[in-house]
Amino acid sequence: MGIGRGKSDKIDIDGLIGSVNNENKATQEVSSLSEKVAELKQTTQALNTAIDRADSIITGFNNSVKELQSKKIGAQVHPQTLQSLNNICTNFVVEVGRQLMAHRDKQLELQKEHEKRIARMLESNDGIWLSNRWATFTVIVIGIFCLAVILWAVCK
Repeated sequence: MGIGRGKSDKIDIDGLIGSVNNENKATQEVSSLSEKVAELKQTTQALNTAIDRADSIITGFNNSVKELQSKKIGAQVHPQTLQSLNNICTNFVVEVGRQLMAHRDKQLELQKEHEKRIARMLESNDGIWLSNRWATFTVIVIGIFCLAVILWAVCK
């Protein structure tokens, strides 16, 4: 028995150390949370500043675009340049017209040669020429048609 202590006074050393450790951990957590809150406040402030800057940049850009759209840009063309461009266009139209006329003349010439060739073929043949297969087909079709007309006339 110790001096000044009774038998019923048992001290739980482990419990005391655990509670001190818990208090120490709680203090550390509170300190850590305080640091994180301060860091979040700084980050939020920086983000708000960036948003304000972005808004001002966008507003400035939109204003610049509106100014540019409202400005008229004047351009002058030297009369000689305009005359040169007109000559180039005229020469182009004349050249294309010449090429079209040459093409038309060539087509007319080819058409006349074709007509002569067809006329010679028709002069050399007496009538229309059909191959044996088509002649047979034509005779059969005409025969069936004649039979159909005769049967129709008799049955009526």
